[in-house]
Amino acid sequence: MTHYQDPAWQTALQQHGLDAFEAWWSRDIAWFEPPNERRGGWSGVGKLVLAVENQPALALFVKKQQNHGRRTLRHPLSGEPTFRREFERLQALAKAGIPAPKVLMYAESLHQGNQRAILVTENLHGFVDLKYLLPTILSQPAVERRRLLRAVAQQIRRFHNLGWVHRALYPKHIFVRQTDAVPQVALIDLEKARQSLGAWRRARFDLAALHRHTEGLTDRDRLYFFKQYLHTEAFARPLNWCERQLLKRITTRSKR
Repeated sequence: MTHYQDPAWQTALQQHGLDAFEAWWSRDIAWFEPPNERRGGWSGVGKLVLAVENQPALALFVKKQQNHGRRTLRHPLSGEPTFRREFERLQALAKAGIPAPKVLMYAESLHQGNQRAILVTENLHGFVDLKYLLPTILSQPAVERRRLLRAVAQQIRRFHNLGWVHRALYPKHIFVRQTDAVPQVALIDLEKARQSLGAWRRARFDLAALHRHTEGLTDRDRLYFFKQYLHTEAFARPLNWCERQLLKRITTRSKR
């Protein structure tokens, strides 16, 4: 049985009786929506708030799944829990210094032939998702709008530079914390993320999904975002032929 627990929160979790897999599995949580049933099993996410002595309450996102695996070359029959992939990605992002939900616990267990997994992450304090934030940003001056677009574009590029494609890069999976300096950007829901050879393939897949779900942005906003993704400080120069072809493919794919 696989079991990881953040040492910094071990005592606090023990005080709430949450130091073992079965304790987490049997603990009632408030589901955000009914668990999704597919792949011969189910998977769901909810929220749990725990009191912590002499500290603010600990807000947690708890994901549970059963028989909800993805077949791989190493696991061709039963598959591996999709949360295992997300756990590994979150740990790697933390190591790379890219903001992401902090993992407090991850565990797997095989019970009566059923493959079960639990992933517990800490709430991103002060962050709001881009889907919620976007309507407000659209009404602000261009300089504020571009400040946000620049931060999002550059963070996605850093993520892609690690060799991954998100494969579900929607505004609701991009979280932003506004600061007086550069906005902080974090990515969530990484269970579909996978290694992908080819920088253009990563850009085409993820940016097309984001393009399709960011209504209200002008063509100038989108071009600015794309240039920031490509060049950061050199965004002012015109796109070359290859870059124009990539933008065309992103735009075409976004209309599917």
